Amino acid sequence: MHTVIIILVSASAAGFLVWLYMMVFVMRRKSEELAKAKTEVIAANAAKTRFLSNISHELLTPVNTIVGMNEMAMRENAENVPTQYFMSIMNYCFDIRDASESLVALINDLLAMSDIESGKAHLEEQDYDTKDMLSTLISRAQGRCAEKELTFKADIDELLPSGMYGDTDKITQILTNLLTNAVKYTAVGGVVFSVSMLERENNYCKVQYSVKDTGMGLTPQEAEKIFAVYDSLDENKSMDKTVTGLGLDISKKFAILMRGDLVCKSEYGKGAEFILTIPQKMTDQTPVGDITDSGGISGRGPFIPQFIAPDADILVIDNDPMSLKIIKGLLKDTDVFVSSAASIEDCIDRINDTLFSVVFIDQMLIPENAAEIIENMRRSDPDLPIYLLTSNSASSEMYYTSIGFTGYLPKPVDGVTLEKTILKHIPSKIRQDPPNLPDNADTQDIPWDLGWLNETDGISAADGIRNCGGVQTFISALRMFSATIGSNIQTIRSLYEVNDLMHLKFKIHSMSRSARIIGALELSRFADEIERAALSHDMEFVDTHIEDFLTMYGAYKDKLSRLSEK
Repeated sequence: MHTVIIILVSASAAGFLVWLYMMVFVMRRKSEELAKAKTEVIAANAAKTRFLSNISHELLTPVNTIVGMNEMAMRENAENVPTQYFMSIMNYCFDIRDASESLVALINDLLAMSDIESGKAHLEEQDYDTKDMLSTLISRAQGRCAEKELTFKADIDELLPSGMYGDTDKITQILTNLLTNAVKYTAVGGVVFSVSMLERENNYCKVQYSVKDTGMGLTPQEAEKIFAVYDSLDENKSMDKTVTGLGLDISKKFAILMRGDLVCKSEYGKGAEFILTIPQKMTDQTPVGDITDSGGISGRGPFIPQFIAPDADILVIDNDPMSLKIIKGLLKDTDVFVSSAASIEDCIDRINDTLFSVVFIDQMLIPENAAEIIENMRRSDPDLPIYLLTSNSASSEMYYTSIGFTGYLPKPVDGVTLEKTILKHIPSKIRQDPPNLPDNADTQDIPWDLGWLNETDGISAADGIRNCGGVQTFISALRMFSATIGSNIQTIRSLYEVNDLMHLKFKIHSMSRSARIIGALELSRFADEIERAALSHDMEFVDTHIEDFLTMYGAYKDKLSRLSEK
């Protein structure tokens, strides 16, 4: 009996040891598998982040060409160009510009997200002027609202400090995203942009920004996931739209990075409100005063360069021929001489032997020893302005100046910003004023002999002047619009009769934009309704309203007939 017990105990002990060994082996194996899986996930996430960053930079290269070439097309002299052709081309250019801006915003969101996921996102704080920042945001939002015939109200606390210290680039990116979404997803009503100072203590204050719209709003479930990246809302609920959440997710992370927060308040069917609250250091506590009047919406008149400088020499270092062609095209009217080079190393001696006014370098050509290279470029001129052309607009100017650059220009290159940058560094002795002033420089009032335009039913002269950029351009646009009415009606009717909805949609879209430009808002709105019906193949609506629409359109021929007498 004793022996049996000993055997049983020994067997149990042996079994326990075997079980313990197996458990240790299994646990170790599981731990190794988990560690391997974790490593693979981290590597895959890093690869995804690198892919997002690389593909975003690659996408901006052709987008830069599209934006630049489109801007050059819009600047071309329309003298002796057939009116109908010119109006069609300009409408196409406006559509290309709008689509390009949306694409650039999406690419910049991808770049920002890759920086966040790779841990590269950080604050780039600097002094900024409160009025300048808010006025720019207000002006852009007013323009977007005007295009959709929405109201826009800016309620700015007049006690805000005039100067603050913070990451103005990230603040602007968040607010631009909120305002753009508010306009995009609001069909009727308007947008209210409010800024207030919640509290102040010593040199710090807490600022609250609010963007409120009258769109369809969000359900509680949708509001919860609105900041979740890559999530989408139910297409059947929010006016048949899908929200990716990418820009809002980035905005939320930026808000937290700035020691603040971004929240959403909404009731489905009654609009939404996004509230950004951040602390800021005050550098100038003088009250900012009334800045709600930002000067209205800047329209587009004939292009006038900001300066003429035939003796100025600009160097652009870029190995992309299209990028060089665009910069030369954008600076054509300034008469500056644009030199080019494909690499930095090949032109350092040339830089030190030539008196360049400004040097621009593409980011892709910058080596790791950027500071040393920049120092060599400034051997003969320590104050030589050197700017970086970069698609990484997520970093602020402070970052680029810290490694030796004078500043940076984001890609796609904006012609106005390019001129302003060069203008800062051209000596007055070689600079000339433009030969012609803009046609709206002296007055925004319609000439007395055309005063009847102010009383013309169906046309808002104030909106037309604003959209065109000046009185004379407005009058020219009216003449062009009037001259194409007959042929456009004939084309629209022909497309409708053969049931060519695709081309009918495009033709009416072009006509709608032309009507909006001259201030014929009711006609433009009617055209948009026909276009949407054609897009959704709602033939019942098209059949019912097409003749009323063409009658309304044709009536403008008589309304504007007196222009042909001038």
